[in-house]
Amino acid sequence: MLNSLNWSSSEQAYFEKTCHFQFQFSKEHVAMEASSLFEDKKLEAFLTTIGPKIGSENKRVIASLFFKRYAFCCLTSSLYAMTFLNKQFDMRVQNVMLIDEGEHQSWLPSFSLKNLEGLSMVGDRRKWRESALTTLFSENITPTLQQLASVTKASKAMLWENAFIYIVWLYQTWLHEDHSPELKATIAEDYAYIVKEAQGTLFNTSKNPFSSFIDACEKNHFTKRTTCCLYNQTEAGTCCKTCPNSSF
Repeated sequence: MLNSLNWSSSEQAYFEKTCHFQFQFSKEHVAMEASSLFEDKKLEAFLTTIGPKIGSENKRVIASLFFKRYAFCCLTSSLYAMTFLNKQFDMRVQNVMLIDEGEHQSWLPSFSLKNLEGLSMVGDRRKWRESALTTLFSENITPTLQQLASVTKASKAMLWENAFIYIVWLYQTWLHEDHSPELKATIAEDYAYIVKEAQGTLFNTSKNPFSSFIDACEKNHFTKRTTCCLYNQTEAGTCCKTCPNSSF
């Protein structure tokens, strides 16, 4: 049964368990609007605050690892809703709330939305998908990435690959799960569209930022990144198994 927000209890449970998404959160946890990070001084203060939790004082390192966590939250929830449920969240950055549950040793923010309603697909699915993804990327992922890169001088290519690795992980996982032929076809189509077929206008960039990564990724059988995410520069960090600098 769907609630007033157009989500079933099982759907809500999935998002909360898998995506670090919260439909309700305690007031004792620090919450901030993601859009406030577009003020340079607030972003710098935020990165300074979370640096010790991430294990670095280097702003580029902090920016990279924060964006990995932020992209994880936004992408896992949005893409599952789109591909499996034919629904979308309002993922405009102005709608996103960050929740700092700082007791976790490996800091990973939860997030929520001011407007939590699930918007069901209307009309042609391909047109609806393009609209949903344009909101997710052009009005959230891309401007957040660009702001982090501008303030910290972090590599945009690195930040884009931080998002890309989660898209690959999600869709490769789903493709290898036991689903109906119809759903498997949707998974494959959505995956190909995001990483290969979508034009740069969907991302508000000159070209699809994932196209170069998917070519390299397929050549090395998804075993190596093109860029280093800088996790090895944190206090307890080592090279990830997919790091281009790793000897694994």
